Amino acid sequence: MAELLLDFGLLALAYAAVWALRLRRRGQRYRVWFTLLWLYLCAVACVTLMPFRLPIPGANPLFLEEINLEPFRDIKRGYLYARSGVVLNCLMFLPFGFILPCIRRRGPVRVTLASLGLSLFIEGVQLLYCWGGVSNRRIFDVTDLIMNTLGGLLGYVLFLLARPKLRALDEKMTW
Repeated sequence: MAELLLDFGLLALAYAAVWALRLRRRGQRYRVWFTLLWLYLCAVACVTLMPFRLPIPGANPLFLEEINLEPFRDIKRGYLYARSGVVLNCLMFLPFGFILPCIRRRGPVRVTLASLGLSLFIEGVQLLYCWGGVSNRRIFDVTDLIMNTLGGLLGYVLFLLARPKLRALDEKMTW
């Protein structure tokens, strides 16, 4: 528990630094959406990467055997909760695909590539954790990469559906 508090403290300090260096010069609308994105990213980090630990390089020489490069392998093999894991990975990235174009104009290709990049970063850190022998860590899974990217794209579709309401809300707000 203390590790998580330390990690969230570090994330709060990082947000304070971003606020001091960049956000205070931005408009209120941008700051609100950026803060929502930051909170979302902190939640994703909590679920996928926390507590942050430094891996010991090469501590797990068999780490390549633990990674999954076969798409939807767990479903094919009938593993318990595999289907719900796939759905949850997709749902986890819906907010990213929704919030990103609210901050700055982004089309479907850029949102999809940003979702892929964020997912690849998360899976890469998980791979480093596995290589470093950090216990109780998730492994690199190509299915997660696919479903996270799809979730970001679906979030963008939701953004397109909600855009008229968002514009109406923007007009009512006194930013």
